Amino acid sequence: MNASVIYARVPRELKSELLGFAKMAGKPQSEAISVLIQRGLQSERVQKELADIRTKLEQANRDRETLRGEKQQLESELTIARQSMESAHRAKGHLERILNTVVGKCSVPGCGMPINLYGFAYQQCPRGHSKSIDLLEAYKKMPGVGEALVAGLAVFGGIALASELLGPSRAVDTPKR
Repeated sequence: MNASVIYARVPRELKSELLGFAKMAGKPQSEAISVLIQRGLQSERVQKELADIRTKLEQANRDRETLRGEKQQLESELTIARQSMESAHRAKGHLERILNTVVGKCSVPGCGMPINLYGFAYQQCPRGHSKSIDLLEAYKKMPGVGEALVAGLAVFGGIALASELLGPSRAVDTPKR
């Protein structure tokens, strides 16, 4: 089939537009038709490429929203973890203050080292003397304090253990008073 037969089947309105395009472009009518056909074919390919790009862009937007949600969840979990750490550090400080309370002194002759609750819980002075604790006079004068301290050894042992689990403790250091 030759080009004039194909061109003969083109509607009149389109033919007049083709002639106008050829004149405006300063090209012969056959060349103008070839240019328009090429552009039409390229347009088809470009339309497919654009559709693929739109699909990829939509997927990228969905992925970005998913990541944004995951980021917000992780930030929330991080905030909770930080609050938990701050609470644990406050609790550790409180436990250390309790465990560093001086309640007695070592009764080994010549030692006399102050004994805090931590040492009392383990029944050992900082110099390693075992079961040689003499309660301070202030605690001896209070009725039931000695018995309460002895009865509370399990509790203080638990506190000492909790302090050790929370991290390195200065509870074995005796405060300077």
